Amino acid sequence: MIESRPKRNTVFSLTVFTVISGFGSLYFMRQVLAEPDGTWRYVALGFLLIATSILIYKLLFNYKIIKISHDIVHVYFPFRLYRSSTPVTEIGAWQETIVNTNKTEFKQLKVVFNNKGYIKLSNQENSNYDKVYKYVKKKATKKEVKE
Repeated sequence: MIESRPKRNTVFSLTVFTVISGFGSLYFMRQVLAEPDGTWRYVALGFLLIATSILIYKLLFNYKIIKISHDIVHVYFPFRLYRSSTPVTEIGAWQETIVNTNKTEFKQLKVVFNNKGYIKLSNQENSNYDKVYKYVKKKATKKEVKE
């Protein structure tokens, strides 16, 4: 069985930035309520509230666990309370995108299912990326999309 989930350091860094921007939002909220003068406080508050919202969404609602066993792909979103099991034969297409950065290589795997669902994995955010890629390449070779 292959299990892929977000790496601990990714979850930790997102949590730290979410907490920092959340406390910054609270600080500027107190500043705006105490002294309503100064437009820059409203701008900073709006920016921090948007950043905090995006980080919470990324942290909670995009957290996914992918398990592949016995030719079935199980996708589980714990905070959305959504669970899906799809046979490997139902893969409509898949594609790996590779971007070379200064020192590392960023890889992203997108798997599209026939039921219009899809999953995205990256080698820097998800564990066992290489195992999932090798499995998909082995089981669905003809479904690969070339650029």
